[in-house]
Amino acid sequence: MTRLLIATLLAVSSWTMPAAAQAKPPAPEIKAKRDQVLMLHGHAFAYAAEVGVVRVSSKPGTSDATAGYISYSHAGDPDRPVMFIFNGGPGAASAYLQMGALGPARAHVPQDPVAVLPTAAPVDANPETPLDLADLVFLDPPGTGFSALSAGADRDFYQSVTGDADAVSQLARAWLASHGRTAAPIYILGESYGTIRAAAMVDALRAQDPALKLRGVVLLGQALNMIETSQRPDNVVTYPVSLPTLAAIACYHHKRPAPCDPMGSAREAAAYGPTYLDALYRGRALNAAMRDTVATKLEALSGIPKPYYLAHDLRISKEQFRVELLLAEGRVLGRYDARYTAPRAAGAGEVVGPDAFSAVSDVYGKAVLSQLAAIGVSDAATYKVIVRGDGNWRYGAGDSPFNDWPFMARLEQAMAATPDLRLFIGTGLFDLTTTVGAADYLFAQSSLAPARYRNERYPAGHVFYSDDVSWRKLIRDLRAFIAAGAPH
Repeated sequence: MTRLLIATLLAVSSWTMPAAAQAKPPAPEIKAKRDQVLMLHGHAFAYAAEVGVVRVSSKPGTSDATAGYISYSHAGDPDRPVMFIFNGGPGAASAYLQMGALGPARAHVPQDPVAVLPTAAPVDANPETPLDLADLVFLDPPGTGFSALSAGADRDFYQSVTGDADAVSQLARAWLASHGRTAAPIYILGESYGTIRAAAMVDALRAQDPALKLRGVVLLGQALNMIETSQRPDNVVTYPVSLPTLAAIACYHHKRPAPCDPMGSAREAAAYGPTYLDALYRGRALNAAMRDTVATKLEALSGIPKPYYLAHDLRISKEQFRVELLLAEGRVLGRYDARYTAPRAAGAGEVVGPDAFSAVSDVYGKAVLSQLAAIGVSDAATYKVIVRGDGNWRYGAGDSPFNDWPFMARLEQAMAATPDLRLFIGTGLFDLTTTVGAADYLFAQSSLAPARYRNERYPAGHVFYSDDVSWRKLIRDLRAFIAAGAPH
């Protein structure tokens, strides 16, 4: 699924967008197009399903790559909102969000995390798709889906935050121009690494066409404040930030004293955060009695025994927690959704690689092929859901511990310059990659007024829409977010 490459993050010292082509965007090459009808809220809703690729460039006057899209649009209203949607990776196509949550067809996965997954999930019409409110355009960055990088492509450009965002913005502008929608309100929705792309795209789109009407940015499993969540051992902020997630997971797996509920456990852990941070900050100066008191509280919150905390300087990483919580049962928690578990291999160390949730993501990746065939794509099997990179993705200039990840700061600047632009963040309660505490911390450090953003959480993991309860809440929340941005 969407892999954040946390271990290889490079620091960002600048965010200078490349020169954007101001000329009219190239026309898409349409691979397939089909008129379709979907029953939504008791009414027949007609829309056009379209698959295409667009030539993009790393610098003006060249065309060294293509980027792709799968769009669902409703004709007749040039002011109808358009939502651009993508997953992350880097190197992921948009199959997961399309087939798991937002597209006109949805794949169904078993709701019990211990159930055996089917080889191929059933796919049927999605009665909750927000297609009645906005055109949905699923974007595939260069090299994914049906797109490609030429032999001479500037890979340093396309494998960077700025270049990737610039190329995907070129794709979005081409779609808008070819469909007569350049005056439409625009929403950008990204997941996981795609949340960094979404933030960067705000700058890229404004640079390429200042007249575009940016109205909303939606971040699912936000990764904007990676410096707080990548868990460098001596970054003491990361441990209180992750504690609400650990407490929710411990409650889910019955490792907290009963009665407890996961959401309440997360709130309790968040309230303890300042005390916990103070203890970690004091370090060796913390007296033995206070150290024992903190370890006792951490055991009650996280289910990890007090002796472990005392032996590890009152801290446990998210990766260590995956192994330790169910150690007696010989199980390892899923990284992307800790409701899922896998057997712990004999001789496994503190960090365990295979993820128990990955098979669920694979189901969505397979399901998109049948959707492409239904639109009329003859070579659906060539669609690339995941493209493994070479590990050289560039998050910014330089490799220095003194650099910064300014993703949220730049988004705040863009929102200050665009008064109608609002932000929505959604986080899975059982996500051990991008945690609910990280989202809360992001807003705690933000200059945004509360009226400009929503911060929602869902009772599932990183891909929280795999859970039907969370999926329905997400759709309700997105509908309310879009409706709030409509002209009054």
